[in-house]
Amino acid sequence: MHSKFAFLFASWRNPSSQRMTHEVRSMATTLYDAPVSNNGARVRMILYYKDVPTTEVKIESPAKIGGLKSEKYLEEVNPQGKMPALEEEINGQIYSIPESDTIARYLGAKFNARSGPGDFAPRAGTQLAVLADRITRHHDIYLASIQGCLYKATPRLQPFATFGTRADAIDEFQQQLIRLERFIPDDIKQDPYLLGKQPTQADVALFPTLVFAERMLPKFQKTFCLEPKLDSWFKFMTSGKDQVATRIYQEISSGLDAWEANQRWDTILGAGIIDTKPVTIFDKIISGDIPADIVYEDDLCLAFKDINPVAPTHVLLIPKQRSCLTQLRYANDDHIFLLGHLMSKVGHIATDLLGLESYRLVVNDGSGACQTVFHLHIHIIGGRALLWPPG
Repeated sequence: MHSKFAFLFASWRNPSSQRMTHEVRSMATTLYDAPVSNNGARVRMILYYKDVPTTEVKIESPAKIGGLKSEKYLEEVNPQGKMPALEEEINGQIYSIPESDTIARYLGAKFNARSGPGDFAPRAGTQLAVLADRITRHHDIYLASIQGCLYKATPRLQPFATFGTRADAIDEFQQQLIRLERFIPDDIKQDPYLLGKQPTQADVALFPTLVFAERMLPKFQKTFCLEPKLDSWFKFMTSGKDQVATRIYQEISSGLDAWEANQRWDTILGAGIIDTKPVTIFDKIISGDIPADIVYEDDLCLAFKDINPVAPTHVLLIPKQRSCLTQLRYANDDHIFLLGHLMSKVGHIATDLLGLESYRLVVNDGSGACQTVFHLHIHIIGGRALLWPPG
């Protein structure tokens, strides 16, 4: 390692770097990880395939030093508060290495010559290196980046990557699984692994994430279905013939069992929270079974004239997918994008399409407020003077 780079990297830990260097000078490399982590499992698979003992790489839970968000972890291990993270001592300095891809490549190169299956550091520029990189990059950019849609509460004011709703992100996740098929060689049926007779970075990146998908997609009434070549590989990996894959499958599954016991999905829209209320007249308007005087439509919402208007202009704006929004009171963080979309269209509908200079928005919530159709709808009312307070 270039001495200037080493100095700068080590200095990232100041002022504690010198103290930590003294304290852990003779300790093993430490991987901070948890069994349930699919990204961490990517790294663990390399260690297991190469039979690296814990005297060389010790696997510790972040809880050992206070947890992912503890001051110690943030200052000394990973300022992002994420795992996996690796601590490695080189020439008396402690190097903190975050991100699963970086760790997997580093450890893959370090232990690649060890006995045990796997080529985790093929020579740069070779066909194997390019093919493995193509699959791992697809995984990291298009699957891992949105996998949270399968198990995380919706981030407040922060959608899943570029997708405003969980449902859209899940659909994209499934599409990206389909697109992976083109990157797998046609001779997969002869060779058990994605790129031949030995596991590579591609296998260890993808397998743990598919363990997640197999368990979680059905929770959202989605089918875990793989294209033929990928399906053949996954069946081999889960057949018990690969002991490392079996071990990882069991580790992740035990963690997911704990998530189940803690009711992780019970409050997630589409999994624990499912719309089971009866269909309404609005559903029939959306499907086209009942005609309506439509004034605006896009992928998410529909606006049409009320058949019992209370003013010269009276339009109803509704979401096309009710998503448990029978009433506004049931809105939660999963609905932020949808509700924002509805409100963002009001001005265009009222001003540009209906020609209103002033108007009122009304949402009735409950039968006591004169709600008669239990599918969230916004009344856009105008065309005459509107009194205050409303009745």
